[in-house]
Amino acid sequence: MSHPNSFTHGPLGQIFAKTALPIIFVMGMNGLLTVVDAIFLGRYVGAEALSAVTLIFPFYMLIVALATLVSGGMSSILARQLGAADMAGARATFAGAHGFALFVSAALILGYLLFGRTLSLALASGSEPLADMAQTYLAITAFVSPLAFLLSVHSDALRNEGRVGFMAAMSLLVSISNIGFNYVLIAMMGLGVAGSAIGTALAQLLAFAIILTYRLTDHAELHPRVVMQTSLTQGWSRILALGAPQSLNFIGIALGSAAVITALQMFEVLNYANTVSAFGIVTRVMTFLFLPLLGLTFALQSIVGNNYGAQEWQRSDQSLRLGIWIAFIYCSFFQVILMVFPETIAKAFVDDPAVIAAFAHIISFTVAMLWLAGPLIVIASYFQAIGNASRAAILGLSKPYAFALPLTFALPAIWGEPGIWMAGPLAEILMALLTIAVLHQASTALNLRRGLFTAAASR
Repeated sequence: MSHPNSFTHGPLGQIFAKTALPIIFVMGMNGLLTVVDAIFLGRYVGAEALSAVTLIFPFYMLIVALATLVSGGMSSILARQLGAADMAGARATFAGAHGFALFVSAALILGYLLFGRTLSLALASGSEPLADMAQTYLAITAFVSPLAFLLSVHSDALRNEGRVGFMAAMSLLVSISNIGFNYVLIAMMGLGVAGSAIGTALAQLLAFAIILTYRLTDHAELHPRVVMQTSLTQGWSRILALGAPQSLNFIGIALGSAAVITALQMFEVLNYANTVSAFGIVTRVMTFLFLPLLGLTFALQSIVGNNYGAQEWQRSDQSLRLGIWIAFIYCSFFQVILMVFPETIAKAFVDDPAVIAAFAHIISFTVAMLWLAGPLIVIASYFQAIGNASRAAILGLSKPYAFALPLTFALPAIWGEPGIWMAGPLAEILMALLTIAVLHQASTALNLRRGLFTAAASR
């Protein structure tokens, strides 16, 4: 006798809590890591260390994007092969993902060896001390990138093998152990930015060692020996094609951060190092806020997808309404906190009055439309959940590529330095207008009430 689908039966509030809270907790811990790492650097090393790590943030996000490209592309293929009990194909895909991961990470290392110093000096606007710290962080991050890639491949493989709890536990372990390693290396041993990069590598190594130990047992469907026995170039083109869309969001984040740093140099902003330090704190705080929101969208996609697939239109519509309201309340609450207490928040990271003032200045622009951002993210994820790929892509990718990047360079030409920070909220307003246009078109083409709700239209 089959068990009833837990997503299509029972109170939606309880289902949301049961599904979303564990994901939000794990994502929140990942966000907390970014904040704690910045606090350690700011408190025990200084504002310049924060500047150095912030300068390398676009490169770090590029690694995340490329790792997502490999693991996400593999995941799409692997899930279908495991579902079809095609173990030979699954093993070949698993091995091919290892080869692709090592190839891409080797290319990153080569890129660092060729351009690392030049890139560090360019990002530091010619400041030798800042460039030295940035290059130290960049070097360690580049040389341990194979570990980050392989951990991403194995984590996604665990999820497709049905080991979701194990995968989540490893993600949590990386966050918690990273905080511990960073405290020892930065606060106790005084290794500075090198300690931050090494701490991340040690946390990833610990999780990878545990996963590898599991895979060496007879319980694992994908044993490490298959990597040695199968071609490492298997399925690269398919992995690339399927993984590229998932990596575009992270590439957008990398390009956005790089654009801000470039704009600060182009328009010769005074106190460049202090401004970059403040921007680094803003980036960490906003990451901490948005990762739980991302966790909410993951849960929403599961709940909406199951109810939509079961043609439970009322429940899928109600799930969307609930998700929009939760996102609106969450973002509105933190917008108020960040607008009322910016100096208090900045003082948790640094003591430098100039950096604190710069943070308060930047964050006032950054969160101006935060209340709007949450619901827009939920609406974009809703279209992904119901399989409407074209609308999901338009709403998911337009903000970084069509709006934020061009505005980051266009607005400072008119308003100077404040224009750099105005790009974010203005991009959010343009996204709202685009969303309204997409929903209007969907209401006509798909007969959906307000372009979203199926139940009313199906009556």
